Amino acid sequence: MMNISLSFIFILPLALGLILFFLGERDNLKKNLSLGAFFLTFTFSMFLFLRPQSPWHSYLFNNYTLTLGLDRLSRLILVFANLFGVLVCLYSKDYMPAKRGYFSWLLLLMVFTNLEILAMDFIIFVTAWAGSIVTLYALLNLGSKFSAKKAATILGFSWVCFIAGAAIYFKFSGSASMFGSGSMVLGRPISYLTFCLMLVGALAKVGSGPFHTWIPTASENAPIPVMAILPASLDKLLGVYILSRLCLDFFVLNDFVIILLLVIGSLTIIFAVLMALIQHDLRKLLAYHAISQAGYMVLGLGTGNPIGIIGAIFHMFNNAIYKNGLFLVGGAVEKKKGTFDLEQLGGLARYMPLTFICGLILSLSISGIPPFNGFASKWMIYQGALLGLVSAQAAYLRFIYAFALIAAMFGSALTLASFIKFIHAIFLGQDNNAGNKDVTETSWKMLAPLLVLSGLCVFLGIFSNAFIKGSLAPSFSFVLNYGGTWNSMFVSLFLGIAMLLGFVLWRAISSGKKVREDSYFTGGELGYDTPGFPATEFYKTIENIPLLANIYRFLKNDKFDIYNILSRIIGGNKNAQAKTKRT
Repeated sequence: MMNISLSFIFILPLALGLILFFLGERDNLKKNLSLGAFFLTFTFSMFLFLRPQSPWHSYLFNNYTLTLGLDRLSRLILVFANLFGVLVCLYSKDYMPAKRGYFSWLLLLMVFTNLEILAMDFIIFVTAWAGSIVTLYALLNLGSKFSAKKAATILGFSWVCFIAGAAIYFKFSGSASMFGSGSMVLGRPISYLTFCLMLVGALAKVGSGPFHTWIPTASENAPIPVMAILPASLDKLLGVYILSRLCLDFFVLNDFVIILLLVIGSLTIIFAVLMALIQHDLRKLLAYHAISQAGYMVLGLGTGNPIGIIGAIFHMFNNAIYKNGLFLVGGAVEKKKGTFDLEQLGGLARYMPLTFICGLILSLSISGIPPFNGFASKWMIYQGALLGLVSAQAAYLRFIYAFALIAAMFGSALTLASFIKFIHAIFLGQDNNAGNKDVTETSWKMLAPLLVLSGLCVFLGIFSNAFIKGSLAPSFSFVLNYGGTWNSMFVSLFLGIAMLLGFVLWRAISSGKKVREDSYFTGGELGYDTPGFPATEFYKTIENIPLLANIYRFLKNDKFDIYNILSRIIGGNKNAQAKTKRT
């Protein structure tokens, strides 16, 4: 049965992806065939989730065995990954032309992604990882050769580091299997080296600092569907998956590793969200939030306790959902207005009401507002950090847990502030642009993915406890038992009642009453323009705060960009920063 599975999960999209390169200008045929292939892979991923199959083995040499299979967690990841593939492909039918092999590369990306998820040994995993880097380069190259080169350099370097670490791990464990090889105790220098090398690969895959700098660069030119499916979705799923394997299966964590993960996660959250606050380009705002959210997952795994770990895995799914949706919202807006510049947008809620509602739900989800899914997973991460704080014996460890807890909560507050700017600038701000009367709701092919993703934000928020207990907790050997849980259905019911009463009260007060409108006084001068409150002015002075000014100066210093560092080391492009020649 696994061989039949392979024909749908790998062989069909692989063959079709290669065939599409030779179909010439038949755009509609390419799009329809691609969507059909994605739908079949998603359907069969659901079949594998509901009816698990025995692993598939192939003997290589010297008793090395290549193995494909699924555990409980990877089955769930497989379903979500292929769901995102279907939604992005459907969205792309109206957003992207079938030029330069876009749909072929999209199919090949899903082939390598599925192969990474099903890999049960390091050989298949790193091979599929290499294939995904190649497809990433090809997809980013559709927008900019420089951003494609930068992404391939950073991810290629991290891939080499992971291979080196996996080779050392294989040397000591005696097995290339990713399951059942035993956990390495961190004590000797070689064990720390092994962990750090594999950690570099995992962090780059997640999109966490300091290996994140390719994401904002890519966002400036890459097609929106590419940003939605790669750094926003698939890389998060696979990156957190392999990072969780490092923390739970490959190594036995100690205080040093816990501190390292908590610090990396905390700094990634704060620094990335600070950069998001000052962005005027919709794409870069979302790109920095994709990085910031990665910090929550690293932090959750770094807590080292069941609450934080499962919270990080739950947040992995939640983040992939709402970040995918937010990028697609941005693409829908750009499709209608022709720009990503927040200064040139505004007042679109009346013209694109369904897109606005989806965008609002997705924004509240990423901001951690109940009853949406982002709150449920962030709440668990807070609980994990708090539990680590009260249970840690050493004072320095309690300090790090406290710092992580504050960073996570402060990051959520800044995320909410950033998405107030996002919603106001695009949908609620004053419309100063001519031509909005011609703007209508986006097509159903672009709207349907937004409705599905925003619906998942609501569903996984209201039924978060059922999802955690039924799908996530059974994937781990430890028992999830904590007293800080919340009754999501109860809270959702009361929030719904409060919103309904508020609406009724507003209608009762405003019904039949006229609102007086007066002209504004400007010191005796005639007013020529209507006063407005542009969202791009929000938080404009934050860079002038003394402490933050130094932080922003550091964050904007391209000398610390890992790509520029690597370029200097290998003697490549010495001016990689100007470099700004985007093609």
